[in-house]
Amino acid sequence: MEDSLRVCLISKQFPPGVGGAETYASELANGLAERGHDVDVYTQWIDSPDEEADVHEHVTVHRICKARRKLVTFETLWFSYRARREIDFEEYDIVHGTMMPASTVAVTPFNDVETPVVLTSHGTSIGETKAVALETPADYLLKFFFHPMNVAMDYVASRDADRVIAISDHAYEQLTTWYGLREDEVEMIPHGVDTEWFYPREEQHPAVDEGKTTLLYVGRLGARKGLDLALRALAEVDDEDVEFLIAGTGRHEETLRELARELGIAEQVRFLGYVGDEELPVLYSSADVFVLPSRYEGFGLVLLEAMACGTPVIGADAGGIPTAVSDEEYGVVVERDANAVSKEISRLLNDNVRERMNAEALRGSKTMTWEGTVRNVEEIYRRNR
Repeated sequence: MEDSLRVCLISKQFPPGVGGAETYASELANGLAERGHDVDVYTQWIDSPDEEADVHEHVTVHRICKARRKLVTFETLWFSYRARREIDFEEYDIVHGTMMPASTVAVTPFNDVETPVVLTSHGTSIGETKAVALETPADYLLKFFFHPMNVAMDYVASRDADRVIAISDHAYEQLTTWYGLREDEVEMIPHGVDTEWFYPREEQHPAVDEGKTTLLYVGRLGARKGLDLALRALAEVDDEDVEFLIAGTGRHEETLRELARELGIAEQVRFLGYVGDEELPVLYSSADVFVLPSRYEGFGLVLLEAMACGTPVIGADAGGIPTAVSDEEYGVVVERDANAVSKEISRLLNDNVRERMNAEALRGSKTMTWEGTVRNVEEIYRRNR
């Protein structure tokens, strides 16, 4: 391909790791390769440097150091330093750090890389800091040490990048106000969803009780995810035939179990543990309503996945969630208040309301694809070469 690019993706998080950042980096790498570009991904390994990921033939994955998630801020500095040592940036047409600040904090401050540098912000550390609930000793470390360090690194990483991509309107607003970037230095390109994998399935997931109305949450069980709000909202719903399935793992699981017992809804709440990608479309499709009550989200990719499976969503008005749920016909963004969430759950117990929103959710998700995201990112590459 005559106008193909050599692209360097620096991505601390990449499959086989799971999460929104991993999905973004993987979809971007494979999508760019599909469009004829040669992509080198520099990332970490979790268990072994020989870990494999499902990538296009024109994507090469280099695992340059081991992930050490318990000291995540220092891991960020070490990974970025290793990237600077390992990569010959002049070999590439574009260097793209897929997660601010983790990707390029040791690259951009020196302003000595001639190759254009693009950086993606999945949300800002200022937003993360504000969202931390002080429930455990680890939360105090996050709020008063690790996240403030990330705020400083966000600032350093973004100052000398040639272009910063924000994945939500909220991130765009914070980058152009709190971080002082000019509007012409930032572009908003939201996530997409893989509609060839996430689409309505006829099969019923075994965890779902067909005789009940099923609420679903998928994600980590951390304080930032705000699941205590969802439990309190469920306790206010006057219908014992509503069940709440929580798919994911995390350090707050026992705290959430105890809260469900205190609220008298333990029989309505089930913790499914980790649910793999191969099960998720069926689980989304089998649920009646998807709930994301987070205190902060850079975007909320799980909302798009649920909508693509025809399931209406309730999202808290926090971070990038309003960008993901951009039309109230197929999802609802509500105030972070138990009573407000409870009222929306109660409204969606109505089968007619839910059926109408099912169709609209499916329609809405088709407008946000990874192909569109990749095309927009590619356009930024070409404008900044």
